[in-house]
Amino acid sequence: MSLSFFDKFKTGVAEAGNKAKMVVEVNRLKMQNSSKQNEVNEQYQAIGKLVYAAAEQGSWPLPLEEFAAPIERIVQLRMEIEQNLLQIANLSDMKVCRSCGSSVPVNVRFCSSCGSTFEISVDPIPVEESGEDNNGETNAGLLPEAKSEEETS
Repeated sequence: MSLSFFDKFKTGVAEAGNKAKMVVEVNRLKMQNSSKQNEVNEQYQAIGKLVYAAAEQGSWPLPLEEFAAPIERIVQLRMEIEQNLLQIANLSDMKVCRSCGSSVPVNVRFCSSCGSTFEISVDPIPVEESGEDNNGETNAGLLPEAKSEEETS
């Protein structure tokens, strides 16, 4: 039996409503990321002010503890931004290239930006949620090693 005109219309309206909800959620996540990126920039400024003040007072180099709070906050914000990007990709049938970070359609095999191949994983990847490493130690207080400007560009 074929659907009547009104059944088809109802189905179309429901699909449009679902798409609208998805667009609203994607925009909400993008706004969150924009706010988080602004906070990351503020943390960079805080680090810069510490460096400038230390250089001006002749107390350079500062111990790493002086930078610990802004660095930890930047790491946390970057992880939150990455999680939002993954949610956006899931909502919009897009995936993120691990090589360059570009968003590409979920059904492509190669990144259109950098040419990387998307590997198909057969086994699910385990996710550690406890914040502990394999030795039972927490990673909360660890800071990434500082990279020189040449390494990051």
